[in-house]
Amino acid sequence: MKNIISSKIKNLFSEIPLAKNLARQTFISEFTLGIIKSRNVQFKEVGLHFTTDSKVESNERRIQAFFKDFEFDYQQVAILL
Repeated sequence: MKNIISSKIKNLFSEIPLAKNLARQTFISEFTLGIIKSRNVQFKEVGLHFTTDSKVESNERRIQAFFKDFEFDYQQVAILL
């Protein structure tokens, strides 16, 4: 069941590209799944639920770097919602 949900979310983000870069698309889907699994928006808590073998601190820095550098196209976010 969990794999079905994660694959549907990944497919949804590939259909509505919030980012053109595949790595960023993957990150956005991982981050969204992390929020759903952790039921929290704190970066450290979300980083615990990433599917990578990285340390939680590395995931937290990755999240921080993403939000520091990335600018969302809010029209695409509205279409997604």
